[in-house]
Amino acid sequence: MQAVAKKKLFMLDYHDLYLPFVNKVRQLEGTTLYGSRALFFLAGDGTLRPIAIELTRPKSASKPQWREVFTPASGHKASITGSWQWQLAKAHVVCLDTGYHQLVSHWLRTHCCVEPYIIAANRQLSQMHPIYRLLAPSFRFTMEINAQARKLLINADGIIESTFSPGKYSMEISSAAYAEQWQFDKEALPEDLIRRGMAVRGEDGKLELAIEDYPYANDGLLVWDAIKQWASDYVAHYYACAADIVDDVELQAWWKEVRTKGHADKKD
Repeated sequence: MQAVAKKKLFMLDYHDLYLPFVNKVRQLEGTTLYGSRALFFLAGDGTLRPIAIELTRPKSASKPQWREVFTPASGHKASITGSWQWQLAKAHVVCLDTGYHQLVSHWLRTHCCVEPYIIAANRQLSQMHPIYRLLAPSFRFTMEINAQARKLLINADGIIESTFSPGKYSMEISSAAYAEQWQFDKEALPEDLIRRGMAVRGEDGKLELAIEDYPYANDGLLVWDAIKQWASDYVAHYYACAADIVDDVELQAWWKEVRTKGHADKKD
């Protein structure tokens, strides 16, 4: 309880997202899958150390539900079996984490979800429009890269399905993550850190990180703040007040298409 009170415990939770796919994946040849939760302790030197892993297999037509917790202590048993159980449990978590990075953090959040913004910008914004010119460098080559990904990476029997544990269900998991987790106003780095419990806002409005030595947040927030300041100054140069935004027909058409067509299932 002291570790909880001092905010020394962190969880990597791949239970709910993966569990509905476990039985389907386990029917594929040459692969397997579990839902997992991994518990980490923040040590005095600032490193996260795994202290417990829970693997779950849901009930199927032929087997009851199975769930077991593994710890480093089980790996320190005299038996070779005990040692390998802990190593295998960690390997399962690493596989799920690798899959999540590629299918959700990379493909879904970086490539896929931005497509509606690009398509709507090309349909509704003049190339001379200030917002188009602001976004164009970030959009450059994205559609081309995504098209190549659909041919080589995320296609049926492609690289992703051939190398990642979920196999042919990989993109279905990505879609499930979109439905359950993706929300536009939570994708900003500060909001993402808060949502994942890695930061809180102090009384002064500034972020306070849960882990002091956290390069992704430490360096990422420096880049985020610089981009935010530059973009804010740029937009303010063209839009002095809210009325300017409301009266911009192209801008309103662009945002309407993003909301009602591109991400219509997220408009609420």
